Amino acid sequence: MHEGFPIYTEKTICQDCYRCVRNCPVKAIKIEGAVASVIDSSCIHCGNCVKVCPAGAKKVRDDRTVLYSLLRSGERIIASVAPSYITEFPGLTPAALIGALRQIGFWGVSETALGAQEVSAHAARLLEMPGRTTPLLSSACPVVVNFICKYHPALADYLTPLLSPLLAHCRMLKEQYPGARVVFFGPCIAKKDEATAAPDLCDAALTFEDLRHLLANTPKVSEPAPPANEATGFIPEKAGNGSLYPVDGGMVAGLKNFCSVTDRTVMHFSGIDEVVSVIRSLEQGDFTGPVFLELLACSGGCINGPLTTNAAGSLFKRLSVLNTTGLDRDHRRQPSFDITSRFPGAPVGHPEFTNEAIVKLLRSIGKHSEKDELNCGGCGYGNCRDFARAVLSGNAETDMCVTHMRRLALKKANKLISAIPLGIVIVNHDLTIVECNERFARLSGNDVLTVYRTVPGMQGASLGKVFPVAHLFRHLFTTRTDITSRELRIGNRILRSHLFTIEPGMIAGGIFSDVTEPELKRDEIIERAQTVIRNNLTTVQKIAFLLGENAADTEMVLSSIIDSYKQPETDDGNRP
Repeated sequence: MHEGFPIYTEKTICQDCYRCVRNCPVKAIKIEGAVASVIDSSCIHCGNCVKVCPAGAKKVRDDRTVLYSLLRSGERIIASVAPSYITEFPGLTPAALIGALRQIGFWGVSETALGAQEVSAHAARLLEMPGRTTPLLSSACPVVVNFICKYHPALADYLTPLLSPLLAHCRMLKEQYPGARVVFFGPCIAKKDEATAAPDLCDAALTFEDLRHLLANTPKVSEPAPPANEATGFIPEKAGNGSLYPVDGGMVAGLKNFCSVTDRTVMHFSGIDEVVSVIRSLEQGDFTGPVFLELLACSGGCINGPLTTNAAGSLFKRLSVLNTTGLDRDHRRQPSFDITSRFPGAPVGHPEFTNEAIVKLLRSIGKHSEKDELNCGGCGYGNCRDFARAVLSGNAETDMCVTHMRRLALKKANKLISAIPLGIVIVNHDLTIVECNERFARLSGNDVLTVYRTVPGMQGASLGKVFPVAHLFRHLFTTRTDITSRELRIGNRILRSHLFTIEPGMIAGGIFSDVTEPELKRDEIIERAQTVIRNNLTTVQKIAFLLGENAADTEMVLSSIIDSYKQPETDDGNRP
């Protein structure tokens, strides 16, 4: 086993992407150097970061080497297969699955659903115990158990004191087949937690992804002798209504069959957001009395586990399970062996920070009052103060604040535009000015310069009334073709212009230089522009990733300037 090893393995290819933070319900993600990594001690192993990572930077630990070692040991290895295999491998019949695993080297194949049936039998007995006055929470989902024990330890006593279906199944198999080793296959990452915590019961927990790889790539070995009287089927028997556990409400359906309960006393909820809401309601005292709650972290149940790959919808998957599983209404199961367990709270420690420290951090990113705290969630945290706490604890970086980075980029861009010794104007499709610099106002004449000094940027002014180039922009918006190195004669001056598209059909920019004036040395302008590009590149890239917008406009403008000044001069001293 991999005791003490993190469940996730990571590659540092996820710079500037914080989807994992946004989708982590407990924010067990640390951002350092713009790279996200999982804080294993705080993680509940819901697998959301694996599902949402577009670059595949988050991977689940591969335990196939453990399996290979077990298969080579010569011992009897039994595969415990989660009942959701029906939806993950829709074209694979039970007989074909069993045959393939036995050819790989497994001594026998059994359904984890048998352990689920034992859990239901014990839970039904708990529900019928007289004098129970507090809620009971199912302990079947290890993600929910992790969440409660780590983040709501006061509710740990509400968890049913029973082993999970997997561990109950492992105990059953090891009692029935002494000396056997049990390997689990399923869609759940958190099952690796259970295997690590109970190595005497579960020898390894692998995923359906591992199973698919084994079925496709593992060389076949000589088939071992079959268990007595069980050559072709699941051992020790085929599961019944325990196979309903992969769908939300499946456990509740079995309980209703095992004991006298009503919809008022048994309920089911799935999806981590729903689970969080229920847990908060419990803490607030909204649930009272002997209610039983089936809680599953994955929306719809295990059929939508984090490592499932079947793209079919929840309806199809649910029907697939229901159509292959029936409730045995004539047989009320009784507990057959002991599966009692306890789940002591193991709270995750969080450092405390004074309000002064939080306020100081917020001010450093431009949030000087409550109205500046937009709580937009772009950083992945619920509000600005939670984000500040994450930064102070070393789990986040100030660059993750979208509004701060956008404001910073705008300030840099505005400063840059105002410092460039060329006339720059940005125009929208209505041919009104969005932004211009002082040099552009100077080229337009003293009257326009006076207006500019009154209203810097001249936002909203009509371009046609300011500068006689509206026809060029109109042509650009119509053809969506940039206009490069066009010379214009305005009065007794000759201007060289470069017009370019920023947002096709919507926003365009123009650069104008007076070639009749003494100009700065070209090398000096090029060097200045290139320096600014280098200094702004990191900020621009981060804004582009955070906002999903084209934030490289500044670099495009500067690159155009460089290209313009790199053109060779003609014999008369002018550039063509």
